[in-house]
Amino acid sequence: MQISFDIAGTPAEFRRQSSTGKAELLVGDDVVTLQSPRRVSTHFNFKTTQTWRCEVGGHVVEVVKVRPRFVGGFRESSYTVSVDDNQVAAAAGI
Repeated sequence: MQISFDIAGTPAEFRRQSSTGKAELLVGDDVVTLQSPRRVSTHFNFKTTQTWRCEVGGHVVEVVKVRPRFVGGFRESSYTVSVDDNQVAAAAGI
Protein backbone atom coordinates (compact mmCIF):
# COMPACT_ATOMS: atom_id res chain seq x y z
CA MET A 1 0.00 0.00 0.00
CA GLN A 2 1.37 3.41 -0.95
CA ILE A 3 -0.38 6.71 -0.35
CA SER A 4 1.18 9.97 -1.54
CA PHE A 5 0.31 13.35 -0.01
CA ASP A 6 1.89 16.68 1.01
CA ILE A 7 2.89 18.05 4.40
CA ALA A 8 3.00 21.85 4.10
CA GLY A 9 4.25 21.61 0.51
CA THR A 10 6.74 18.80 1.17
CA PRO A 11 6.01 15.54 -0.67
CA ALA A 12 5.32 12.62 1.66
CA GLU A 13 4.33 8.99 1.28
CA PHE A 14 2.91 6.33 3.59
CA ARG A 15 4.08 2.81 2.74
CA ARG A 16 2.97 -0.49 4.23
CA GLN A 17 4.17 -3.92 3.13
CA SER A 18 1.34 -6.41 3.64
CA SER A 19 3.70 -9.40 3.57
CA THR A 20 5.88 -8.17 6.46
CA GLY A 21 3.62 -5.64 8.18
CA LYS A 22 6.29 -2.94 8.00
CA ALA A 23 4.83 0.58 7.89
CA GLU A 24 6.83 3.72 7.28
CA LEU A 25 6.40 7.38 6.48
CA LEU A 26 8.69 9.02 3.93
CA VAL A 27 8.94 12.81 4.11
CA GLY A 28 11.44 14.33 1.72
CA ASP A 29 14.64 12.37 2.38
CA ASP A 30 13.61 11.27 5.89
CA VAL A 31 12.11 7.86 6.73
CA VAL A 32 10.09 7.29 9.91
CA THR A 33 9.35 3.66 10.83
CA LEU A 34 5.80 3.44 12.17
CA GLN A 35 5.61 -0.33 12.58
CA SER A 36 8.42 -2.85 12.57
CA PRO A 37 8.04 -6.48 11.43
CA ARG A 38 10.22 -7.46 14.40
CA ARG A 39 7.41 -6.71 16.88
CA VAL A 40 5.02 -9.58 17.64
CA SER A 41 2.02 -7.21 17.72
CA THR A 42 2.68 -6.45 14.04
CA HIS A 43 1.62 -9.99 13.09
CA PHE A 44 -0.93 -10.81 15.82
CA ASN A 45 -3.36 -7.96 16.41
CA PHE A 46 -7.08 -8.47 16.89
CA LYS A 47 -8.06 -4.79 16.74
CA THR A 48 -9.93 -3.68 13.64
CA THR A 49 -8.61 -0.10 13.82
CA GLN A 50 -4.94 0.75 13.94
CA THR A 51 -3.59 4.30 14.26
CA TRP A 52 -0.07 5.49 13.62
CA ARG A 53 0.75 9.03 14.75
CA CYS A 54 3.99 11.01 14.51
CA GLU A 55 5.21 14.59 14.38
CA VAL A 56 7.11 15.77 11.31
CA GLY A 57 8.43 19.31 11.04
CA GLY A 58 5.96 20.65 13.59
CA HIS A 59 2.98 18.94 11.91
CA VAL A 60 1.09 15.97 13.35
CA VAL A 61 0.59 13.17 10.82
CA GLU A 62 -1.95 10.45 11.57
CA VAL A 63 -2.59 7.34 9.49
CA VAL A 64 -5.62 5.20 10.37
CA LYS A 65 -6.14 1.69 9.02
CA VAL A 66 -9.55 0.04 9.40
CA ARG A 67 -9.90 -3.61 8.42
CA PRO A 68 -13.04 -5.76 8.15
CA ARG A 69 -14.10 -7.46 11.36
CA PHE A 70 -14.01 -11.04 10.06
CA VAL A 71 -11.02 -11.59 7.84
CA GLY A 72 -11.10 -14.86 5.97
CA GLY A 73 -8.04 -14.48 3.77
CA PHE A 74 -6.89 -11.18 2.38
CA ARG A 75 -9.46 -8.39 2.30
CA GLU A 76 -9.05 -4.71 1.62
CA SER A 77 -8.56 -2.34 4.50
CA SER A 78 -9.34 1.37 4.32
CA TYR A 79 -6.65 3.93 5.06
CA THR A 80 -6.98 7.64 5.84
CA VAL A 81 -4.14 10.11 6.24
CA SER A 82 -4.56 13.34 8.21
CA VAL A 83 -2.15 16.23 8.70
CA ASP A 84 -2.96 18.53 11.63
CA ASP A 85 -6.46 16.96 11.93
CA ASN A 86 -7.27 17.62 8.24
CA GLN A 87 -7.76 14.57 6.03
CA VAL A 88 -5.41 14.81 3.07
CA ALA A 89 -5.66 11.32 1.51
CA ALA A 90 -7.69 8.12 1.59
CA ALA A 91 -7.25 4.75 -0.08
CA ALA A 92 -8.24 1.10 0.15
CA GLY A 93 -5.94 -1.88 -0.27
CA ILE A 94 -4.24 -4.82 1.36
